[in-house]
Formats: sequence, structure tokens, C-alpha cells
Amino acid sequence: MANGSSERRQRGVEDGWICVGALAGAHGVRGDVRVKSFTEDPEAIFAFASLHKGANGPVIKLKRLREDKEGFIARLDSVKNREDAQALKGTGLYVARDVFAAEDEDEFYLADLIGLDALDKSGTRVGFVRAVENFGAEDLVELVLDKPLPGLGRFAFIPFRKAFVPVVDIAGGTLTIAFDDWVSIHVSERDEDDTAGEAVK
Repeated sequence: MANGSSERRQRGVEDGWICVGALAGAHGVRGDVRVKSFTEDPEAIFAFASLHKGANGPVIKLKRLREDKEGFIARLDSVKNREDAQALKGTGLYVARDVFAAEDEDEFYLADLIGLDALDKSGTRVGFVRAVENFGAEDLVELVLDKPLPGLGRFAFIPFRKAFVPVVDIAGGTLTIAFDDWVSIHVSERDEDDTAGEAVK
């Protein structure tokens, strides 16, 4: 059965650590580096008191120089030449999860959902959370389903609304999905599309 723990690692959410950015290669000949920020406010990556090179890795000092079309140009205290800067390409920049500690125990961050087991209302596991996406309209919980659905496949995008995701249990490692309701809506939409297609033939 698929497990969400490896997905958490791939998505930059390790136990106790969250990836907030990455080094994207060298810029110029003096050892400056390109930085991609994954924070909601891109410049916030430079405000963390302790930024780590890799999960639980050494603390680094990152000095912002200027914006770049793909992020920022910055200076890393330990990098003195282009070769060293280029060698760090792809290195994740992490902060301790405690930095994002919610003020209320009922609060959580969307990154916390990644890797959780997805249960239907009866408590039966239907898959796990692969990611939380937003394509412009609303947040969507992407599930990898244990069993593919006919016509819909192995992946499901569930709107992150109370009606479809009534319970989130971070401590228990699960979230509850109104899965049958979501399936029935999508099956109906598919049937309507098929009927419309037949009508224009």
C-alpha cells in the first residue's frame, strides 16, 4: 500500500523540518547564488533566524543582494567562487517546523496535510495526501488513491472545504474526506459531458 511519508520528503516536509526554498546555481564569478523561495512572501526566506542547508543540516547565512527573474541573487557566507556555488544547485533550504508553530492547537499549515492518510466517512482509508495545490480558484487536496476510480484514475483533487474535508487530525495522521459525495458529483459531471457530446453529434 502506498505511503505518504516518502511524499512528504519529496515535497519538502520532513519530520520537524519544512523546506522554504532552494539554491538554484551560481550567478556570476564571485560565488553569488540564485535562490528560489517557496514562502508565501518570497522575501521572508531572508528573515529566518536559522536557515539550514538541508533538513537538520548546518546553519547558513544568506544575504539578499537583489531580485532576479526567477527569485533572488544572494551571497552565502561559505561560498567564495562560482564552482562552489554551482555545486550547491538543488540544495534545499530548511527551517525547523517549530518556527511555524500555530497559536491555536486547532490551527495547522497546509504543508502539514502532505502525507496524511485520507479516510472516507466510515473510517476506511482511500489513499493519502500527495500535495495541496491551488490553480487560482481554491486550495485542492491532491490524493493518491489506493484503488483507481473508473474514468477518474488514480488521483483525486478534493476542494479543501468543510463540506468535503470535514475532519483534519494532524496528530492522528489522518483527514476525513466526504469521498462518496465527491465521487458522485464527478460521476454526474462526467455523465453530463457525455450527454452533451452525444447531443452535438
